[in-house]
Amino acid sequence: MKQSGQLAMLKKSGRSGGLLLAAVALWAMLVLPAQAVLVVVDIGWNYYGNSDIDNNGLMANFGLQEGSIVQVIAYNSGVESAPGTDADDNFDIFGEYSGSLPGEPNYSPNNQAPTDQTVYDPESVPPDHEIVYSTHIGPAIGVNANGYDWYNIYTSFFISGYDSIYIRVFGATDFPNGVVIASYWGISTVKTNDGSIGTWYVTYDDVTATNHVNYFEVIPEPGTFALLAVGAGGLWLSKRRRKTGVA
Repeated sequence: MKQSGQLAMLKKSGRSGGLLLAAVALWAMLVLPAQAVLVVVDIGWNYYGNSDIDNNGLMANFGLQEGSIVQVIAYNSGVESAPGTDADDNFDIFGEYSGSLPGEPNYSPNNQAPTDQTVYDPESVPPDHEIVYSTHIGPAIGVNANGYDWYNIYTSFFISGYDSIYIRVFGATDFPNGVVIASYWGISTVKTNDGSIGTWYVTYDDVTATNHVNYFEVIPEPGTFALLAVGAGGLWLSKRRRKTGVA
């Protein structure tokens, strides 16, 4: 789970928790800047469904699966534009991939390989946008609006300086360093604060990843490169010393 340095996060399951949110809002008034807003994000899949949904239904209908990565992204609409619809509009380019992999969740009909060989960084965002919260889809829960199982992410966090947020979802559950992953992905509509002060409630239903499939690989942090270099140097020195001892 990730969060930016600008926010404090509190997570809770379900579409409830008024007393807890009130307590958090009171705490925010005391310790956070006046412009900080408590954002309550409620993301659901199959909330209005008329039957239970399981992992197979999540994969087939939404291109997602239990464990799929979900990112909440924020920006200031007075300075930056809303995200575009294509991969080039939403991610930095990592490189090219010469092979072919089925897109995660790799479940029909969402199991096709990307036609574009470009590899993108899944942790990048458009200019001056920020991933303010990242999590994974958990197991199905009950009950939805009609009494059936559904999937839900309910979380709260503080933001400052942003008035617009949107959701980005991936069929993949993980992006290991140094590994190319093919994944379906998608973004929600943008929701802009209409003037809410203190607490801003934002609800999203059925954000799908069925419209796009691309290759992804995480760009290692500079510190990771340094550790790899130190590790490689240590291995070389160790081998050299062993050879010297033998001689």
